[in-house]
Amino acid sequence: MQHTDALRTTAWLIMGSTGSTPGVLELVDGRVRFTAAGRGALTGGQLTELERRSGRVGLVAQLDRGSSVTVFDAPRQAVTEVKFPWYYFGGGMKLTVEKAPYRFSFLQPQNTQEWPGIDGIPGGRAAGKLWRAALG
Repeated sequence: MQHTDALRTTAWLIMGSTGSTPGVLELVDGRVRFTAAGRGALTGGQLTELERRSGRVGLVAQLDRGSSVTVFDAPRQAVTEVKFPWYYFGGGMKLTVEKAPYRFSFLQPQNTQEWPGIDGIPGGRAAGKLWRAALG
């Protein structure tokens, strides 16, 4: 999961109180990237907001089709306001990428279908520790 200069974990981008989409969060060669795998449990309004935040024209249509889409790919320096709130119990974080806020959970939300990559609560908390070490 972690190399000396790379980090790649399963994560859910969280929007609102119940919206989320699974994907892969990576730190590679000094860049932070999130690639969403379809729309997940995001509403139409949340998809539209995600397209606005990311600046990726066509993101809504691509995620609606179930495609994998890179939501952001930015230099590490463009990632600011990295926080690991206590109420995520070590399994999530908030960050800002080029002035756009994002929230991530490394624990699978209850209203989603099973998705590979995280081994329950221990795996989600371990992923949180790796991200805290890399960005915190």
